[in-house]
Amino acid sequence: MDNNKIGKFIASRRKEKGLTQQELGNNLFVTDKAVSKWERGLSLPDITIIEKLANELDTDIYSILQVEKKDDINIEKILQEERIKIKRQLKRKTLIFVLPIIFVGCIILFKLIPFGYNIEHIRYTHTENKIINLGVPKFSFLKKNNENSYSYKSFRGKSILKSELKNYVNTLEHISCNNTTYFYDSDANITIIDYYVKGNIFYNTISYNIRNGNYCNDWQIKEYSKKLGVLNAFRTLYDEESNLIIQFLPSLKINNNQNEWIATLDIYYNDGKTKKVIERSSGTFEIINDELIYYRTKIMEHENDIEIPNVSNFVIKEQKLILKENYLKDYEKSITLK
Repeated sequence: MDNNKIGKFIASRRKEKGLTQQELGNNLFVTDKAVSKWERGLSLPDITIIEKLANELDTDIYSILQVEKKDDINIEKILQEERIKIKRQLKRKTLIFVLPIIFVGCIILFKLIPFGYNIEHIRYTHTENKIINLGVPKFSFLKKNNENSYSYKSFRGKSILKSELKNYVNTLEHISCNNTTYFYDSDANITIIDYYVKGNIFYNTISYNIRNGNYCNDWQIKEYSKKLGVLNAFRTLYDEESNLIIQFLPSLKINNNQNEWIATLDIYYNDGKTKKVIERSSGTFEIINDELIYYRTKIMEHENDIEIPNVSNFVIKEQKLILKENYLKDYEKSITLK
């Protein structure tokens, strides 16, 4: 038996009789939807109404069921077997329809659901041979590295990958320099200076750009060296004929991978007969734009007639230091250190 042929036969006979699906259904006390399913081969008439259906269509049961008329044919058994067959066909059709939807749905969920990241321990050999840490979104593959850059591939969504990278770098220390925020891992002593996700038709590329050590420390040392020249060198009074002896020593001390800019300032007055202390102090300094700012944290000695400021600003010009507010004007009209 072929349920599709049965359906086409019922539809053909109904149309020959000039009946609509609704009219045929009303005559058989079933819905037009039931008639529609018979004609589309999605179901078969029940044994209790198939004879009445044959009468309505001016045919016989055997013609409807597309079987040869025999005395020993069990119509009810034939209908039951055909219904089982139809159910199996429907299951196959449903699977064929549903499986692609499930597959696509799984892909969408895989791309959109956050799975987090793993901390991968990677060997870094560009400027130092050591193990570093990187947060890599789960299910990433095909790691590549080139000097200071590391990349991975992932089939997951671009936005969720960006979010997971952001979650990782936010666990690191945020350091700022050059008007930019970077991410410092003090355990591995590396700085992530950039991270991004680049989209592709089939996959996304996750990339990290790193630098060995504290990037802002290194950047600051380069900037300070550019402004001052040689670090850890005494700056003395530019006017050699002056009676003032000035020794300003800006120096760098690295403590726990952090730059500490410290300084000492010794000023004496020597007229050839006597030598007296004007100031002996120590403190810290920083360079902002083209100025060196000296913060005194300790004054060991000073001349009582002079008020020593807590902070002194020096203009940096051609690696020379020019004191802005000259508290030593009683001894020297202008102070330039070189």
